[in-house]
Amino acid sequence: MNYEEALRFIHGRPRMRKEPTLKRMTKFLAELGNPQETIKAVHVAGTNGKGSTIAFLERMIQDTGHTVGTFTSPFLTRFNERISVNGQPINDQEIVDLVEIIKPIVEKMDQAQHGGPLEFEIVTAMMFIYFKKHPVDIVLIEVGIGGKFDSTNVFTPIISVITNVGFDHMEILGDTLPKIATQKAGIIKKRVPVITGAKSDDVLKVLKSRSKRESAALKIIGQDFKIDEENNFKNEQTIISNLSSGLLGVYQIDNLAVSIETMIMLSQILNWTINFEQLKKSIRLTSWAGRMEIVGQKPEIILDGAHNLPGIEALIQSVTRYWPNQKVYVLAAILEDKLFNQMLEKLVQPANVNVFLTNFSGPGKRQAVKKVELTSELKKSVQYEENWQAALQKIRQEAKEDDVIVVTGSLYFISEVRPNFKK
Repeated sequence: MNYEEALRFIHGRPRMRKEPTLKRMTKFLAELGNPQETIKAVHVAGTNGKGSTIAFLERMIQDTGHTVGTFTSPFLTRFNERISVNGQPINDQEIVDLVEIIKPIVEKMDQAQHGGPLEFEIVTAMMFIYFKKHPVDIVLIEVGIGGKFDSTNVFTPIISVITNVGFDHMEILGDTLPKIATQKAGIIKKRVPVITGAKSDDVLKVLKSRSKRESAALKIIGQDFKIDEENNFKNEQTIISNLSSGLLGVYQIDNLAVSIETMIMLSQILNWTINFEQLKKSIRLTSWAGRMEIVGQKPEIILDGAHNLPGIEALIQSVTRYWPNQKVYVLAAILEDKLFNQMLEKLVQPANVNVFLTNFSGPGKRQAVKKVELTSELKKSVQYEENWQAALQKIRQEAKEDDVIVVTGSLYFISEVRPNFKK
């Protein structure tokens, strides 16, 4: 088997089945010798901010001299990014080796009554096997969707993190914040501490209830820890002053606060020593591709993978803060299974923002929304260009040097656009 054949095997698997369950994943891992039981890990759930929180943590842990593995999705450039060690994706041969281990088990399970593993279950199992074979000091594991029935939710972490909770994947997770929060809270385990960046009373009520039931200590942003207006991190025992984030975006302040609280707790659990000056340097040097990433100048061009309503709301908050007096061109491609009308309504609100809607080749059978699907008001407010390259060219010709261009709407879209800027 070669690398291309391994990827075809993975991507050829079903993506979803009707009934949410962890039984298939549990059986799959049992057949593989339960590799998930051998790792130390932090489990990270949330609607937005998972990737940024992991990016901050990864840099902080690595710079303390410890080895850190990450499991994230989706990838921006190559599949291998999903499993990495100290920021370096695993190599092609390791992907092949992992697929060759799991393939016979998958084929065996395919013959059983309930069928074999789904695509994400396979990738998750590959990650567990990899970190069993190649141990690291800590693994940061990002939830795929939700939490309760996510295929990562089959191990006991040393800390559970829930960044925030908003409206996304409602067809799977539910149509109210308490329902969505219940799914996210599914990662909370017996006596495993929980750190959250959630602020909504409806969400916190769910998290508090679940944490109490599981005897899990819950740390809440704004109550137990925070970053104040002077950029000082504070919790009950610690003050870290004059922080400067390497990640652009107003919303990154909360993600940074969550990651620092997690780092402090990790250090206490694992008896690590933290040098706060080194920690501040790590935070300053943190980067995260596709999230408020500057890829061009004059005009400034920003890539931001805001792919749901909370993400777009956070993006507009940053636009309003950073560029209140500049003309901002937004090039957006949004998948049609998202709340696209509400997302676009947020984007067109600021008077200095011009929105161009475009298309791209979405993942699998998922399609980007077309102008014909918009409300009549949005059709008047939004310009549409089918070809994103043509749309971007049109914007660049129109924009002046001190204007700003933001490309957004989907991480999959960002992964298609980004190679045109990053050489």
